[in-house]
Amino acid sequence: MDGLQYWKFKQYLVSEVTLEVVKNLIERRTKEKRFEQLVLKWSLSLFLVLFFSLVYIYFYKLPAFGTMFLMNRNVIGYLSQDKLLLTLCIIGIFSIVQMIHCKKKHTKAENEYEELRIATIERGEELWEKPVPWKHRHEVFDWLKREHDVNLYHK
Repeated sequence: MDGLQYWKFKQYLVSEVTLEVVKNLIERRTKEKRFEQLVLKWSLSLFLVLFFSLVYIYFYKLPAFGTMFLMNRNVIGYLSQDKLLLTLCIIGIFSIVQMIHCKKKHTKAENEYEELRIATIERGEELWEKPVPWKHRHEVFDWLKREHDVNLYHK
């Protein structure tokens, strides 16, 4: 939370507990967005590896494969001898593992964020107990929605 917004919250007489809750919401939301971006990046890298592997097999391996298949019929052995294809396969496996790992972390971060967001909505009267912060809470909610994509208006 930037200094100007912190000063504005203090001007509205927002309690320290409310400030901590807002900071935690922002941190958890950024963590969730970060893992969402990582899942997207690893998915894209897996797609690119698969695409280049298929293009490589289709244009470079398949023409020579016809004569080789008629002679010894060992498809796996023929494809596993190519170092580029083996490297692409290892990169693809690594991308799958990373994507699954980041997806698990994203799901965990998303659940933590949603639990805190719902708890904040349910405890709204406790967090905004004074009359001055209660009048200005919508400004804080608007700022959270606009700047950090945290929606505290409804569950």
